[in-house]
Amino acid sequence: MFSLSIIVRGQALSGAWRVLLVLLLFFTDSSQAAAITVTDDAGKEVNLSAPAERIVALAPHAVETIYKVGAGESLVGVIASSDYPAEARSLPLVGSYRGIALEAILAREPQLVIAWGSGSPQAVIERLRSLDVPVYISEPRQLLDVADNLRDIGRLTGRSAQGEEAAKKFEQRLDALGQSLEESPRVFYQLGANPLTTLADGHIVTQVIRHCGGDPLFVESPVLVPQIGREALIAARPEVILAASENDDWKSDWQRWAILPAVQDQRLYTLEPDWISRPGPRLIKAVEQVCRALGSQ
Repeated sequence: MFSLSIIVRGQALSGAWRVLLVLLLFFTDSSQAAAITVTDDAGKEVNLSAPAERIVALAPHAVETIYKVGAGESLVGVIASSDYPAEARSLPLVGSYRGIALEAILAREPQLVIAWGSGSPQAVIERLRSLDVPVYISEPRQLLDVADNLRDIGRLTGRSAQGEEAAKKFEQRLDALGQSLEESPRVFYQLGANPLTTLADGHIVTQVIRHCGGDPLFVESPVLVPQIGREALIAARPEVILAASENDDWKSDWQRWAILPAVQDQRLYTLEPDWISRPGPRLIKAVEQVCRALGSQ
């Protein structure tokens, strides 16, 4: 029969004392192993004593990331427009882009809130922290930040293996899609049509364009969403124009800009809105779209 002998300070323990010590060591180790610390996209540490089982996500891309690591059942609250995957549509709402209710978040008794740095109200984030509710800021600005988010959220939900697997697949696909063109086309990304706006450096969309071999225009603007005038656009002479839209109707407005090389060559490409606008796992599909567009001649 197997027997266990434990020596403490030169003396053997047996019986009840031995069992008690084994249990004490087990629970001490388990408690230490369950502690989780990650650093979010705002550079702040997020500490959990155990994997979060009740999560409120304040951005659709965060919802997609949570499902991607297999933790969808932990979601107890989301904001409107969190429509992917389909099962997310039935989750309780705590607000929308127009406003987020602190009381609605607290009513869901979250063990973790995942917020969007530039899209979630700062006052709500600060109030949650003051109430000792852990908040993870998700704000991918570089393409590899999406993979980092997958790893972090995997760890925070007790699904490190799934998060690591999803992150590696994203990185591998990203590496395979990267392309260097003989001549980098000047690319204008249309964010809004009236007024005409685009995205400057510091936004992940500009990183997508660069990854695919393009030269994104107006990235030097001091504001993230610059408004572009007619003269500036003519001077920039875009060779490719990209826009996120449900259809191709937006292209007709550009026909009056026949002076532009992109219009002359009909190099106007429609992108799937949710793929390009949400910095989550499906962003890789937007990279595929952009690389295909820029690589076509």
